[in-house]
Amino acid sequence: MQNPGPWPGRFIWHDLVTTDLTKAQQFYGALFDWQIEPAQVPGYHMVFCGPGPIGGMCERQDVPPHWMPHVGVSNVDATAARAKEAGGTLHVPPTDIPATGRFAIVADPCGAFFSIYQGQPDTPGFDPDQPVPGRVCWNETYSSDDDKAQAFYSAVFGWQPEIKDMGPAGIYRVQKLGDKQVGGLMKHPMPGAPSMWVAYFLTFDLAAATNKAKQLGANMMMENVPIPEIGAFSMATDPTGALFALFQPASMGPC
Repeated sequence: MQNPGPWPGRFIWHDLVTTDLTKAQQFYGALFDWQIEPAQVPGYHMVFCGPGPIGGMCERQDVPPHWMPHVGVSNVDATAARAKEAGGTLHVPPTDIPATGRFAIVADPCGAFFSIYQGQPDTPGFDPDQPVPGRVCWNETYSSDDDKAQAFYSAVFGWQPEIKDMGPAGIYRVQKLGDKQVGGLMKHPMPGAPSMWVAYFLTFDLAAATNKAKQLGANMMMENVPIPEIGAFSMATDPTGALFALFQPASMGPC
């Protein structure tokens, strides 16, 4: 069996699927100071940030631009079967990536897409607990049915919810795997909108990163929104239309 890396059940990789690879490279490279290089797989570009790679980019014209999160698992085939049993849908069956690992693309019962990934010893993905600016620091799903989605993720990954009452915004479910916070799950704030996962990228200066994103052509949806005792975030679509967020933890001071 291939070594899954030390982070099963955690988000360890993120891919951008975009309709304009050149425009996306220019935007994110400037915003986060990423190094983006062609990979061995034709049409796929690796993204490097800090001590190593964190994801990739590819261009497709048949789907809307989006960020695809990958969850590390110890056995892709077994996890894919468990996802189907729990009501999920396989959109790409378990598939080998030459000299890298194995993956599958899944939609949860509400339609939010994600990937499961089993890496080889030298390709485990990035450490999800290492706070590096420009890397994804949080993953959050907006779901059309948060009860159904919670039952699915608990069955597939063993995630357990820690309930947070957000008042008028409703219930927020922090996903926990043991003592680790994995991500968040909440009812979609826009009724009728499709369920989705959103990636939050770490910054230590949210106001500056938000202004820079705007200057580079991002369409800002929310700017410098405080989360009491947690931090603050901004949410936007990149110049190709992919949704993403910026996050600054409260420990870094005012935004």
